[in-house]
Amino acid sequence: MTKKFGFLRFIAGFYKVVGVILAIAAVIGAVAVFVGSLAGGAMLGGMTDELGLQGLSQLGGVFGGLFSGLAVFIGLGISAICQFAISEAIMVFLAIEENTRATAGLLSRQA
Repeated sequence: MTKKFGFLRFIAGFYKVVGVILAIAAVIGAVAVFVGSLAGGAMLGGMTDELGLQGLSQLGGVFGGLFSGLAVFIGLGISAICQFAISEAIMVFLAIEENTRATAGLLSRQA
């Protein structure tokens, strides 16, 4: 049986590739935000010591980085999952079409 709707198969593959890229970006982005916040908190440590706020910026850098990194990971993770879902929905519709066409062909031969 010939495969129809080749461009839809291409679109489904494209969405899957975008989903993989977003999943990788979620991990890299979350780590980068966390490390950047840690580094920023360490740099501001000297300034807060002069103001009498010992260790407050370093603590804020850790918690801020953790929450920001988690937000980036969740946001991009949800985007990646949505891209995979779109790809799989297209593939399910194509499978339904192929099965319907095969069933119609079998029924026409029986009649």
